Amino acid sequence: MIPFVVAGGVLLSLSVMLSGHGGLPESGILADIAKMGQAGLTLFTLALGGYIAYSIADKPGLAPGMIGSWITVEYYQTGFLGAIVVGFVAGITVKTLKRIKLPDSMTALGAIFIYPLIGTFITCGVVMWGIGAPIAYVMEQMNLLLAGMAGSGKVVLGSVLGAMTAFDMGGPINKMATLFAQTQINTQPWLMGGVGIAICTPPLGLALATFLSPNKFNREEREAGKAAGIMG
Repeated sequence: MIPFVVAGGVLLSLSVMLSGHGGLPESGILADIAKMGQAGLTLFTLALGGYIAYSIADKPGLAPGMIGSWITVEYYQTGFLGAIVVGFVAGITVKTLKRIKLPDSMTALGAIFIYPLIGTFITCGVVMWGIGAPIAYVMEQMNLLLAGMAGSGKVVLGSVLGAMTAFDMGGPINKMATLFAQTQINTQPWLMGGVGIAICTPPLGLALATFLSPNKFNREEREAGKAAGIMG
């Protein structure tokens, strides 16, 4: 999942930075690069839901997780939060289906036909007829709360977004802050500055810790600290 964020985020940020006006470029090669970045970030939510389901139910959970995530993101605009919930729903659903003993003649069809088909139907049904609208409402209220803080000043809103970004190092709270900043990039491009600084904080902090106190970390962690310093 991380490569989707890295490739999409870097390409999108690069196009905005090179455009020189703090917004998404509308024409030329920079606009094409921005589209590449947006595609990567769009696919991230599908990969997130799909691989959460995969981690729970193995390969049969991948299709229900990704299809359900696409439904919740495309039709309900739930973003990453919906993809996370759908990933768990799909994974648990397919794992439960796999516990049902199939006749010997149908065992081979289970993983490639029966589980993905029924799992996708149940997962998408849960989204469409159950959790899709409530999750969308929660996301909308959170965005309204953050948007309402814009009147409090750049320092307050930037600090809140920065704290949310660094809080769980790539988890749901981080994604919420990043997504909000990205949606405001045309009107408040400075928000991405605060988010960008906060993104650097955890890896640089961990890199500094492995440098100052190497004896407290094993060899693998020290090597990871070097990589974290470069990425930060």
